[in-house]
Amino acid sequence: MRPSDLLRIGPTAFLLGMLVAVLLGSTAFHLVKHLARRRRVRRAARAHQAERAAALVLERAGYTVLGRQVRRVWSVLADGQEVRFDLIADYLVEAGGAAWVAEVKTGERALSLSHGPTRRQLLEYRQAFGVEGVLLVDAEAQRVRRIQFREPASRARAPRALLWLGLGVLLGFGLSRYWPGAAAWAR
Repeated sequence: MRPSDLLRIGPTAFLLGMLVAVLLGSTAFHLVKHLARRRRVRRAARAHQAERAAALVLERAGYTVLGRQVRRVWSVLADGQEVRFDLIADYLVEAGGAAWVAEVKTGERALSLSHGPTRRQLLEYRQAFGVEGVLLVDAEAQRVRRIQFREPASRARAPRALLWLGLGVLLGFGLSRYWPGAAAWAR
């Protein structure tokens, strides 16, 4: 092959190389897209199957299922404006007179609370549904975790303050009624 032959074949080889690169790139793109879709479909099927099995797991754990895929409209105030949105709980259950939201999770980290978005989701459900707490259900392992949230310290003090106020009122009433000098002192 002579250098003059390379000049003559060069543009054709370049165009052929570009065509092969585009075809390989397009094939790789569609393959990755197909595999991602396939993963999503499998994950959704697994989650759906786990959700259906969770009812039995909850009943075996002593909970009565009140509803499945229970919707609740909830809102927050953002700069004084109400922002409304729907929440959908996998299950609403009851045990011992207390209502619980049950959230079904799958996978290795299904019942792990180290994942921040899961913790926030559970807290949101607890607030929006006004329940005792939230149950994390791993239907595959047939386990239920009972999650309850502690109230902030300022809320926890309110009942104690009311108790002291009530005791003070009772003591004041008792003193005014049975202590002879209390009536004169109160004037």
